[in-house]
Amino acid sequence: MKILVVDDDQMSTKLVHFILSEEGYDVTSVDGPRGAAAMIQRDLPDLILLDVGMPHVSGFDFYQRLRQDDYDIPVIFVTAKGELEDKLHGLRLGADDYIVKPFNPAELLARVQAVLRRYRKASAQASRQVLRVGDFEFNMAELQVTLPNKQTVLLTPKEMRILVTLAERAGRVMRREDLLDAIWGENYRESNIVDVYIGRLRRKIERDPANPQYIKSARGLGYKFVGK
Repeated sequence: MKILVVDDDQMSTKLVHFILSEEGYDVTSVDGPRGAAAMIQRDLPDLILLDVGMPHVSGFDFYQRLRQDDYDIPVIFVTAKGELEDKLHGLRLGADDYIVKPFNPAELLARVQAVLRRYRKASAQASRQVLRVGDFEFNMAELQVTLPNKQTVLLTPKEMRILVTLAERAGRVMRREDLLDAIWGENYRESNIVDVYIGRLRRKIERDPANPQYIKSARGLGYKFVGK
């Protein structure tokens, strides 16, 4: 993971560089926004540690320029300013976190790890907004399913979750109990709700719901999805 430190305080920069490098991060530092802009254009970092109190262009102003240029890079403000209003201003701008000098090395590391973890999770979720299984395409954000005949069908959020859960295990039987736990939770025990929703899905995606081609029953067990 590449981390860019933007700070004109050399002592602080050296400390941050040492702490993060010891944990295996690839750390690069520059002393101002101009150098940071050039670095970002050359090689996008995974995280920016950005000082607020720099001459000529403040960290707040540089952050706003990044967002105006559509850079979606997580940013932690690192500054000697500890006033509440400064913290609130940075967070209102959309920064991911704010840490005040002097800081504890363990706190800095914990905040860096937390921000990177959130971004990795968000990126993984974003990449799964469109899922393709066999001849089906699932657009989770739009609640749309494109069928093999290229027809688009709208689903409810619950219907989408059920169908995607089955599709992710395409070709394998999923027991009613497991589907119930996955969608409604392990304390929900109205087992026929699964069959009700399967019936709704078949009416939406099957050419002949009475003789389903895509959501097949496994007698006495549950259902399996066939994507072709």
